Formats: sequence, C-alpha cells, structure tokens
Amino acid sequence: MKRFIGIAGLFTVVTLTGCGEGKPGGPGVTDTTVNKPVYGQKEDTFNLSVPMMATSLQQGATLETKVGIERAKNFGEDVSLKFFDLPEGVTVTPASPIIKHGDENARIMFTADATAAKGEHKVKVFGHPEKGPDAEIEFKLNIEAMDTFSLSVPLLSTSIKQNETKPISIGISRDKTFVSDVTLSFGELPPGITIEPSEAVIIHGAEEATIKLTAAADAALGDFTVKMAGHSATGLDASKELKLTVVKE
Repeated sequence: MKRFIGIAGLFTVVTLTGCGEGKPGGPGVTDTTVNKPVYGQKEDTFNLSVPMMATSLQQGATLETKVGIERAKNFGEDVSLKFFDLPEGVTVTPASPIIKHGDENARIMFTADATAAKGEHKVKVFGHPEKGPDAEIEFKLNIEAMDTFSLSVPLLSTSIKQNETKPISIGISRDKTFVSDVTLSFGELPPGITIEPSEAVIIHGAEEATIKLTAAADAALGDFTVKMAGHSATGLDASKELKLTVVKE
C-alpha cells in the first residue's frame, strides 16, 4: 500500500498509476451489432481508471487525484462522474465532475475531517455517458489516524504562595509529522490567580512554553484544578488539567 502525507497544509497530490478493474460503459456495451475485439475495448465504449493501489489520506487532510478515461473507437461523449459509499466524514469536490470530450481525466479532491472513519474503504465511481450504460470502478481509499499532540504539566500539584509569581513549563509531545504551532488556553482560575500570557503559544520545533502564575495577596487558599486546552490550526484540541495549591504567604 502506498502512503501519501501532505506536511505543508496537509494537502496531497496523487496521480493515476494505472487502471483498476471495472465495468465499461457507453452505447457499445449493449450494441449487439458490434463485435468485441480479441484484444482491447469494444467500439463505442469507455473505461474509467483510478490508482491501482489503495491511496492513504489522513484525517484532517485533503487529497488531490484524478479519475481517468480510456475511450474506444467512435466514443467521443462527455462523461459525468458520481461517487457513492464515501467513508463517513469524507467529501469529494466537485461532487459531479465531468470528463469533457477530448479530455483524458477529471481532477477531484477528497477531504477527510478530523473524525473521518478510519480504515480501508471502497468508493464506487460511476461514469455516466450521454448514451448507453454507465461505467463503474472502485477507488480504494485508506483513512489513517491524524498525527496529533499531547500536553504535559508538572506531575505534582504546583504550590504557590499568596503574593508570589512562579514560572511553570507546559510541555508538548508531537506525533511524527505534526508540525503546527499550538496555542494554550486556560479555563476558570481560582480567585486572585492570574496567568500570563493568557494564551501562550508552543511554536513548531519547541518542546515547551513557559507561563507565569501569579497569586495576589488575597488569593483564595486551597487546592484547585485548572482546565487547559491546546489548539492547533488543524485537527482536534488536546486537553490537560493543571493542579494548583495556594498557601499563605
């Protein structure tokens, strides 16, 4: 199986590598006056072509590819394409592309959202001519898990005194091809506690970001849990809980 991963912008281009097995279409399919040759296509018919091997697409990514056409003698019609049995969370654009007379293929784009159904799927592609039966072929599409990230915080509760400022490091662990910046945001804070910056960024290539935790002189005492989220330009957010203990000065 071939795997194609678009690092920049999660965008991939896949070209035709050959013809898969499918059913021909066109008037010649049902024309009994036209004999099928020993080799090649029957007159006035056409076949569709797609990549022979399963093509991989990550969740949250876009794949550009082609559906080609092989025209037999005397077949010169436009052919409109339709797609069926798309995996959940996957769309194709344009939804109904047309291979015009004289064209060799139509360009399409598969887009998988962040929760697209993983696994190998067979998308049915139908080519509808102006006359005669449709042609059919299967496009094998393998949806792979998105490369993601996770956040890390101090294992033990961070203790801070009233009227004190303390730096805290927020770490990140990235999957192999995850290259986005991650913006940190924080939920409700205990009374008298502030965090700067309020939206810290762990930039691509960095292993952590440092935030400053400040407790006012009258900050509420006790143990608290602050919800934290990491947001990237692509994919799902990651979450973590930061435990704090505020003590007297």
